[in-house]
Amino acid sequence: MKIPAMLFGAVAAAALLAACGGGGAPALPTNPPPVGGPGNPAVSSSARPAAVGDTFAFSGSSLESDVYTYPVGSPFPSTSTAAKIGENVVVTASADPLGAGGTDFHTSTTTVGTTATHVTTGDSYYSTVSAGSATNFVLNAQQSVDDSKNSYSWTYTAPQILDELPESAGASWTNSPAGTYSESDADGATIARTTNADGTYTENDTFATGGVPSMQFVVNPDGSGTWSLTYFGTPYFVSFSAPTGGSIAVSVLNPTPSPSPGATGTPAPNPPRIFATPAAWFSPAPKLYQESDAVSTGVAYPPACAVPSSYGTSGNSIAQTISKIDPILGLDEVTTTTTYTAQGIGPVCVSMNDVQTYYYDLLSDTYASLGFGNFAGTPQLTKTYTQMLTLQTAGTSIQSEARSTKSTALASIPTALFAADQTNFRMHIARERAQARMAFAKTIVRILAPTLSLGGNR
Repeated sequence: MKIPAMLFGAVAAAALLAACGGGGAPALPTNPPPVGGPGNPAVSSSARPAAVGDTFAFSGSSLESDVYTYPVGSPFPSTSTAAKIGENVVVTASADPLGAGGTDFHTSTTTVGTTATHVTTGDSYYSTVSAGSATNFVLNAQQSVDDSKNSYSWTYTAPQILDELPESAGASWTNSPAGTYSESDADGATIARTTNADGTYTENDTFATGGVPSMQFVVNPDGSGTWSLTYFGTPYFVSFSAPTGGSIAVSVLNPTPSPSPGATGTPAPNPPRIFATPAAWFSPAPKLYQESDAVSTGVAYPPACAVPSSYGTSGNSIAQTISKIDPILGLDEVTTTTTYTAQGIGPVCVSMNDVQTYYYDLLSDTYASLGFGNFAGTPQLTKTYTQMLTLQTAGTSIQSEARSTKSTALASIPTALFAADQTNFRMHIARERAQARMAFAKTIVRILAPTLSLGGNR
């Protein structure tokens, strides 16, 4: 059965966060703008001040599309869903409950789709860190709650660099994906994943209802992996080999029979059963995670950004590209983010494009007609999710209780935009991954025990 994509993730906008308790986080230091005006874009301060009580407003849109390309004609037409996004950000004194520290940017995001409106809240925790003669603006942790009462959190082994201040042409860096992700859903399901610097990960999922109480995933550096699950008390182990000879072997280690047929004493284990050999869709010795970040100066704002004229027509850009491979889910994902900044102001537009290519039919859309075609090893579903947020003229003046007057002039804007954009995508992707994972579990069980059902699991 096809499981529909959840657009609310778009909503979950900037949410990778959630309101937290009191604290007294210090304001981020303000880097003064450099000498020069908008006509000199070679260097931009993109200052990131943050006083408790400051508020900012952004608006934009998202577009999600699904294109099916199964080995035979797809039974599903291509889909495209658009939504409008509005976001308000306030700098608070809340302490980081995740223990990473930093200044809290609390976000409330409203996503209006064609059939529903969703409101989510969250918090991102930012700091500035000295880096030689420059200053890095970094993300320490994020957490969020969506309007279904599902909660999410991300922490990082090393803070994620979002910008190097002052921005200069040719500046570049990269971040490690090492960290943890946790999810606690309203239905009692939980997800706990630890990612290493090379992109490998271990994950443990639990479910409060249904025939599968838990699942565990392990991805190895060579691209092999294991997926274990218990189905109505019976354990199953699914293994994925590293690419060898142009193919990947997907095997199941059947439960040990008891008693072993024709034997006495200790039951003999059943040998692994290879049930699919998809074409290798990634190379041997793969790079499971790759990232690049680079600064360009004197860049014209794209017309699609619709940046208010008060911020000029050009500035700097920070381009980030992240490529990830998940050998178990058959997923190749590329995310590109371009952040446009105005001198002395900061981010005025963020454009993100996420492309997920699935090489396995996780949703089991064609299982009945294609047998094991769901492991063809060729692109079967491409999900594209784009989002753009722009700083608006109205509602962007500093409204800080720490200041005697409220400025109506252009104010230096913090990277609330980073939080809005990246958290939006991460929550959206997290929900899609959870759907794909459970759908794949159903496919495996159909192969192993076609007369049974997963009951209440998602």
